[in-house]
Parts: sequence; structure tokens; C-alpha cells
Amino acid sequence: MSTSTNDRNAQRVIDYMSGARYKGEYKNGKRHGFGKFILTNGSFYEGQFVENEKHGFGTYKWSNGAIYEGEFAHDQPHGKGKLTSRNGDIYDGMWANGKRHGQGRTTWNDGNVYDGIYDQNEKHGFGKHTWKDKGSTYTGTWEHNTPHGRGRYQYGNGDVYEGAFNQGKRHGQGKLTYISGDIYEGEYAEDLKHGIGIFSWANGDSYNGQFSNGLPEGTGEYIWALKDAPETSTSSVEERISKSEKKSTRKISSRNSGETRHSSQSDSLPKNIQRSVIYSETF
Repeated sequence: MSTSTNDRNAQRVIDYMSGARYKGEYKNGKRHGFGKFILTNGSFYEGQFVENEKHGFGTYKWSNGAIYEGEFAHDQPHGKGKLTSRNGDIYDGMWANGKRHGQGRTTWNDGNVYDGIYDQNEKHGFGKHTWKDKGSTYTGTWEHNTPHGRGRYQYGNGDVYEGAFNQGKRHGQGKLTYISGDIYEGEYAEDLKHGIGIFSWANGDSYNGQFSNGLPEGTGEYIWALKDAPETSTSSVEERISKSEKKSTRKISSRNSGETRHSSQSDSLPKNIQRSVIYSETF
């Protein structure tokens, strides 16, 4: 290691045996104050040092073009900072010991955005994720990068689900409002209507009863909105529909086809709903 001056508390240019170079302030033989440390691969840090450690505000730029600008503590990003990765992904928010932690916003190069709470680099807590390509959004609680707890998911086609999530799937009590005006409110299991629920069609018809694997099955009550509709009953859905077809000239097979149509649009979340990883860089 060579130095350009013998002053222990002055600006120095230090060349290390590894090929790295430091130019900046020294105190008691250590990097202390403002300086620039350049590594052999071309990456560099420019900012505040305290006793040889990156500490305070600074900029770290990798040789591949990635850059972090913000606060450091003991050589790690800590506090408020912005990381722009080599592929264009951006995280702007809070850090703790080199990891995204606290309130932050990630904008991916494809236009997708997450704005919310992070815990040790994971989406964990309350946040909103927007998928630009699908036109969909999820706003609610997260656990380990996955929707978990209460949340609201708006699909690209305008359908909206509000309710309970479990490990990225609708599970528990929830309400799905279709863009057509149809509404399902009731129980879900593993992303499908399952249990007791009410399906109300936009024209006023409704079914109140059991569902299994996404479709009416079991005992329930089907209520017609038509003036000449028969009285309600608690017979099985299949039996109720069969009887109603004989008493009315209106076809109700559209109810089942409607359910199928809705299922293809809104009965599952995007496969990439867990996508949260911003390309990490090594400090």
C-alpha cells in the first residue's frame, strides 16, 4: 500500500496491493470523512466513511451499471435509499442492514409496481401491487411475498374480489363482484367458491346455499325475480333449476354458462402474483 502524504488527518490517495484505490479524508490512519473507494473491477463507493466503514450518505455504483444512492451504516445500506438494478428495476424506500425493510416502492422494468411494507427483502405487511400488463391490482396484507389476510383484488376485466386470502389464494369469507353486475358473497376454499354462499344475478335472481369446487352443489334456495316466478323452496339446486325450466319459457342454462364464463375470468389470481424479487446486487 502506498500513500501520497504522511499527514494522518488529511486528504490521501491510497493504492492497495489488490489494485483498489482510495482518495479522500483520513483520520488516525483510517478512512474517515468524505472519500471515494474504487475496486479493481471498476465498482466504486463515493460518500461518507467512519473508521474505514461506509457510514452516512453515499453512492455505490457497480461496474455493470447498477447504482445505490442513499444512507449507509457499517458498510450496508441502512435508512432511506434508492437502488436501480442493472436491468432497470428500481427500489426506492427504507433499508435495514442491507435489506429492503419498511416502507418502499419497487418499479419493475415491465411497468409492474409494488408500494408497501417490506420485511427482510420480502413483501410483508400492507401494500399494493399493480400488474401493468394485466391491468389488475391487489391491495391488502402480504406475508412472505404472498397475499395473505384481508385484501382487495381488481381483475383486468373489471371484476373485484374483496375478502380473505391464504397463501395467495382466496380462502375464507369473500365477495366477488363481476363487471356484469352479478355478485357472489360467501365462503371460498383454495381459490374456489366452496361452502355456504349467495350468488345474485344482475337481473335480481339469486341462489343461496351450498357450493362445491366453484359451482352450486347440494341444498340451497333459488329465488326468481320474475313476477310469475314460482314460490321459493329448499330443494337441491339441480332439482330447483329443473322444475323452473318446466314452469318458465326463459332459459336458465345461462346461469351455469355464466358461472363457467366468470370462472375463466376471475376465479384465480395471476400466476405471477408472488413476483417480488428485484435483481439484487452485492455490496
